Amino acid sequence: MKNGSDRDFRSFIYSMLSFATLMLRSREYFAAHIGVTGPQYSMMAVIAESGRATIGEIAIRMNVASPFVTTEIGKLIKKDIVQKMANETDRRSVILTLTAKGKNLIRDLAPLRCTVNDHMYRSLTPARAAALADIMRDLIADSSRALYELDAPRQRGGSRPSR
Repeated sequence: MKNGSDRDFRSFIYSMLSFATLMLRSREYFAAHIGVTGPQYSMMAVIAESGRATIGEIAIRMNVASPFVTTEIGKLIKKDIVQKMANETDRRSVILTLTAKGKNLIRDLAPLRCTVNDHMYRSLTPARAAALADIMRDLIADSSRALYELDAPRQRGGSRPSR
């Protein structure tokens, strides 16, 4: 609160929402460029970054439910973009990798993605990027805890504002 008002904080929130919208729009553009949906593109990117991933790892990274990832990965498997194989260390999960087609799609997209990212993030110096990454990690953790609290049984039965 500043002088009894949270106007500056609200402005900050609206700025974050605006930037998130712009990030999602660029993701949708990248996805359309290679013929997949935005979430599917994000899943492909997660797999490409490490070379392999499990459904659970992707769900955690994207902060979505595992059944959603399973459904979308199934569509990518049908398009021959992702392949799955048994996870020898954990029989309950599978290892996902990009197929040659999936790798080519990511590789072909790289110049466009690089150009857009250079423009979108040009104001971030390495130090500012590192600081922002730390802040975002903390905000995501704090937000997860806040949403957990909202879902807590004691909150679900509480009174709600009238409409």
